Amino acid sequence: MKQLFLKGSITLNPSRLLPASMIPRTVIVVLFLCAPLAVFAEVYDLGGMYTFHYRDGRYANWGDFARRGAQLAIDDINNSNMLGDDVLRMLPENVIDYHCWPENAGLMAETLMKKNIIALTGADCSGPAVEIAGMAEKYQVPVISYGANASMLSSPERFPWFVRVVNPSESNEGYLIDLAAYFGVKEIAYFFTTDAWGLGASKVVHTYAERHGIKILKEYSFARDTSQQVLLGYMSEVKDAGIEHIVITTPTPDTVRLFRSLHAHGLNKLGNSFYAAEMILSGESPEVVYGSLGYFAPAAMLAGSKKLTLFRKSLEQRLDQAIDPDSITFITSALSYDHIMAIAHSIKAIKLDGKVVNRDNLMSYLRAMDFAGITGRVSLAAGSNDRANMPIQIFNNHGYKADQKTVKFVSIGFVDTETGMLVINEDAILWPGSLTPE
Repeated sequence: MKQLFLKGSITLNPSRLLPASMIPRTVIVVLFLCAPLAVFAEVYDLGGMYTFHYRDGRYANWGDFARRGAQLAIDDINNSNMLGDDVLRMLPENVIDYHCWPENAGLMAETLMKKNIIALTGADCSGPAVEIAGMAEKYQVPVISYGANASMLSSPERFPWFVRVVNPSESNEGYLIDLAAYFGVKEIAYFFTTDAWGLGASKVVHTYAERHGIKILKEYSFARDTSQQVLLGYMSEVKDAGIEHIVITTPTPDTVRLFRSLHAHGLNKLGNSFYAAEMILSGESPEVVYGSLGYFAPAAMLAGSKKLTLFRKSLEQRLDQAIDPDSITFITSALSYDHIMAIAHSIKAIKLDGKVVNRDNLMSYLRAMDFAGITGRVSLAAGSNDRANMPIQIFNNHGYKADQKTVKFVSIGFVDTETGMLVINEDAILWPGSLTPE
């Protein structure tokens, strides 16, 4: 949890000291007052569970960027003396690439929680986050997530040692259905996974579909990492049924397989529309990019600010590459930066209140977080584990950029945080079937 480092001390040469009886009282006082006191700096160790690679070995650049964003926050905190002489630290041996996979996620977290960490960070995927949050209660270790948004994680009663700097599923998957309704969609096919996040998303989609009078004509639920062949079969049924609009709430690898299936069946054509909870990554194969051409996906909206610009420049320097501010990698890295800052602000507040910095107090102060982050104001909604009033935008896949390697997402709308209504720029939308693969 913390380590103590000696900042200052004195060295006395015994051979030069007089017997105590021969030293005048005033000299003894002077020696005592002039001796520098020992100053101790506390090191607060963090654990991290981040996704650098998926279970199938594919590189998850968003998770890698998030880890780098977290480390950049740690460096900024320490270099600015935000915590005085105290520092945050996340050692490489305390970071686990858990592949965004729920199996054994709790056991992996347990190995970190048994160490002297003050909190566990990352926990970016909802299914594993449920397991991690459950283990956190056993060991009473605060867990803060920058990405897990399953609706079931909202409850502080069920998950008392978990908080997140993102909004719940209702504010993402719900807006996908709102968007479909905005475009006049009346019937959809729906795909979701049977992990904690997928099941939670399913409830949201059903609730919003009923609210808008949208019929779910075909529905497919399946385990994560279901084979391409099975998904091809599902998509064939959708094609045969003549369903033109498809909603997908699955993790990225499964979303990629579904778009590949969609492409294989020639469903990316004018008149169809697609809505998915995840943004595909650059580096996907052409059939995935063109299969997903014109689809819509929600993401956090980052308001432009001097702090966000400085963060982007610092991250670009660290990575030695340009960063697209409209990419999911940049968005997750910024959210990750702020979830570390939430810890630092909480520790600072604990110290200012003259209390001991320990896991119990940190959890209590995290629930009271309220600061201006690079992603906007960061605070929790009352009585929940969720971030309050987090702005959401809608991205539209425009295919490849000029380099024919990077996927181009364009923001075509946002959710008004005061009214909860969608504001859409229809002129900026590229619809499925608008471009032909070269």
